[in-house]
Amino acid sequence: MKFNRIKRNLILHYFLGYGSLACYFPFLAVYFKSRGLTYIESGMAFSLSSLVSIVAQPFWGYITDRYLNKRLVILINMLVCSVIIYLYIFANSFAPVMIGVFLLIFFQSSIMSISDAFCYEISDKMPQINYGQIRLVGSIGFAVLSLVLGVLVQQFGININFYIYSALFILAAIFLSDIHIAGESNIKRPAASDILQVLKDYKFILFVASVMILNISLGAHSSYIVSLIEATGGNVANLGIVWFAQAIAELPIFYLGTRLLKKFNVLNLYIAAVILYILRMFLSSISPSHYMVIGIQLMQGITYPLYLVAAMEYVNIIVPDKIRASGITLLSSLGFGLGALIGNFGGGYILQYRDPFFLYSIMTLICCTALAPALFLRFKTKAANGCIK
Repeated sequence: MKFNRIKRNLILHYFLGYGSLACYFPFLAVYFKSRGLTYIESGMAFSLSSLVSIVAQPFWGYITDRYLNKRLVILINMLVCSVIIYLYIFANSFAPVMIGVFLLIFFQSSIMSISDAFCYEISDKMPQINYGQIRLVGSIGFAVLSLVLGVLVQQFGININFYIYSALFILAAIFLSDIHIAGESNIKRPAASDILQVLKDYKFILFVASVMILNISLGAHSSYIVSLIEATGGNVANLGIVWFAQAIAELPIFYLGTRLLKKFNVLNLYIAAVILYILRMFLSSISPSHYMVIGIQLMQGITYPLYLVAAMEYVNIIVPDKIRASGITLLSSLGFGLGALIGNFGGGYILQYRDPFFLYSIMTLICCTALAPALFLRFKTKAANGCIK
């Protein structure tokens, strides 16, 4: 397949894949509320989502590296998710909602992290394809769908999201199925000992710990920002604007991500992102209106892409190529998933008894804690020209 065709299909896969996720994650709190769940029940549902992803992502990462290939695993999971999502339409109480969450997240949670590993695999063979710029297209897809869905949900109800989710995942799978790269069948398969060796690496463990702590705040923010918007006078339509503003603001840094990595040390970029997250959560905790809340989310344009590009690059550097999918899914599971699990349940518990402003104050302190492991790594690791040595 020619380079242009691979790049085009990869771009469409990311646009549609992240567009599908925009139909789901930003509006989960709205969905749970529409089904009559309390804040604690919502926190349990969010926590189940994180808990399942902690188990499912390493599982699919190992299956990918050991038995199948990245493209096939992504295709299977996307097509299964496009069917499972319809359970959400018929779930009308806590128990059916929890069943739907469990099944969907088991197949959905690893899709984009394995897509990232697949993108890195392609870029190794085709250096013209840049992960940051491809991921940028995902942010565009997320932004566009978030804005449109904020209006559609207001007009037609939350179920409209799930029909669109299914259609977009099917389209994303179609474009991915047309991507073929040389060497997919000749991958050196890892043993379980290879993964255990990575888990013994103090750099990997400390970095994942920092990511996990940071994601306690990020998980609570993603799940409960709607509560802050409502507390400051906004509504569901404003939620769509928030996610649109956040995703659009990410584009410049994602575009420049590779240049920044070459110019600055990868851990310096990660530390800068954490410091900016501290400022962002603090400003959110003192916001007097939903207009200020929306304005503050424009900081997403710096915080999230710096954090994600630096995290992915650091793991890409310290983890051997043959277990790259496992390394990235372990980062997603233990770092993103476990952190979000704590943040989702804890955030729901806090909101049951306190207001969103108190929650965001706690999230500020948690972001401060995430600095410690990253600073330790920075001072323990010699760096040159943005590479870890």
